[in-house]
Amino acid sequence: MFTQLLGKYLVDNSIISADDNRQLHDEMSQTRVKLGTIAIAEGLLNDQQVEEINHLQTQQDKRFGDIAIGLGYITEEQLDAMLSKQGNASMKYYQLLNERKGVAMGDIEAYVKGFQTSMGFTDNELEAIKNDDFATLMTFFALVRDKLITDMAGLVMRNLTRFVTSDFYFGRMKRSTDYSYSIIAGQKAIGNNAIYVGFAAGSDIDGIMELAKGYAKGVALSGSEEVYDAVCEFSNLNNGLLSSELSKHDEFSDMNPPQVFLRQNITGTAYVMPIFIKDKQVDLVISTDEAFAPGTNEHKLTIAKSEEVEKTITGAGNIMIVDDSALIRKMLRQLLEKNDYVVVAEASNGEEAIETYSRVKPDIVTMDVTMPVLDGVGALKGIIEKDPDAKVIMVTAAGQKERVIEALKIGAKAFITKPFNEEDLLKNLNECSAGIYE
Repeated sequence: MFTQLLGKYLVDNSIISADDNRQLHDEMSQTRVKLGTIAIAEGLLNDQQVEEINHLQTQQDKRFGDIAIGLGYITEEQLDAMLSKQGNASMKYYQLLNERKGVAMGDIEAYVKGFQTSMGFTDNELEAIKNDDFATLMTFFALVRDKLITDMAGLVMRNLTRFVTSDFYFGRMKRSTDYSYSIIAGQKAIGNNAIYVGFAAGSDIDGIMELAKGYAKGVALSGSEEVYDAVCEFSNLNNGLLSSELSKHDEFSDMNPPQVFLRQNITGTAYVMPIFIKDKQVDLVISTDEAFAPGTNEHKLTIAKSEEVEKTITGAGNIMIVDDSALIRKMLRQLLEKNDYVVVAEASNGEEAIETYSRVKPDIVTMDVTMPVLDGVGALKGIIEKDPDAKVIMVTAAGQKERVIEALKIGAKAFITKPFNEEDLLKNLNECSAGIYE
C-alpha cells in the first residue's frame, strides 16, 4: 500500500506521470516472490506442506508464515530469513524510480518525507503502511467505535492481498446514511449479530471490474453480470472468514445469499471506504445497523448455465454442479474436466438441483450451501428422499459449521470449503467415485 500512496503523491506533485507510476507498479507485481516458493527453494518445506498451508489460509485469517510456525514446520528465525529474501516493496519501487525514471535516491528520500508530512503520518504510522499492517492502519484510516466494522475492513484488505492483488491502496472511512451507487454487490452474515459487507461503484465501474477480474484468477468473465457475480463471491469469502473467526462467540451462524442492486441508495447507516485497485476506485461498504438495506429492488443476475450433456461412462465419474455463482461453477468445471470428470449438468438453486438430479441422475453432486429459492441443505434433503444412495459433497464458505454438520447428518458424504483447494476437492471426489463403475 505504501508504494501506491507514495506513487499517487508523486503523480499529484508532477514528479512522474500517472502512466509512469502504473508502469512501475506493473513491473513490481511481476517480480513478487511468494513465501512458499522461497521455503521450497531453501529446503524448509515440501510441496505438500506449502499446499496444506495455502489451503488453511482459505479457512483462517492468518498469514502464511504464522500458520507454518503454528504447524511446527519452521521457526521464527527461519521465517525472518525467508522474509528478508522476499524483497522489500518500497525498495523495489525506489530502485525502479531510480533506474527507469532517473530519480536520484537522495531526492526519493526527500519525497518520502514530503509524502509523510502531507498525510500527517507519524514515523510509526509510516512503518505500519510500509509493512501492510492493516490492523494498525485501521486505527487511523477507520475511526469507528464499532470493532466489527474495523475488523471486517482489515480482513478485506488482507484478503485483497491474498486473493486479488497487492496493487491497491485505500482512503479514510466515512459514515454515510445517503450513499448512492450505480451498482452494489454484497452479502449479510446473520446470527446474534449481523454485518453486511459489499462493494460498490458510482458511475465508473472500472474498480468493480478490477476486483472481479483479480478474484476470478484467469477464469474468463463474460459481461457485467458475471463481474457482479464474482464480486458477490468475494463478499461471501470475507463474511465466511469473519464468521469463522468469531464462531466461538456465536456472533454469526449463517449467511444470506449475496445480492446485487443497481442505481439505488442505501437505507440506514453504513461506513464507506474507497479502495483503489490499480488506481481504479471501488467502495467498500460495511454496516452493522439493523435498519440497513443496500437497496429495495434487487437485481436478479441472469447468467446462462452450460448445456446438459449425455451421461457417459468414465474412469472418474459424472458430476452435477450446484451453485448460484457462475464463477464457482466455472472454476469447478475447469478443475473437474482437467481431471477426467464429466460435468453433465449445472443448477443455480436448490429447486433446480432436485429437478435436474431426477432427470440426469449424476454420479456425484457438488452442492453449495447458501443459495436463493432453496438452499443447499434443503436441496440435499430433497435429493436424499428421491435417492437415499445419492453422493453429495457440500461446498461451503468458512464459518458455516452448523449448516455443514446438519448436511452431514442428513446424508452428505463430505464437504469442501471455498475458495476450494484442488487437492482437497479431488480427494473427496475420488473417495465418492471409487467403485462407481466396478
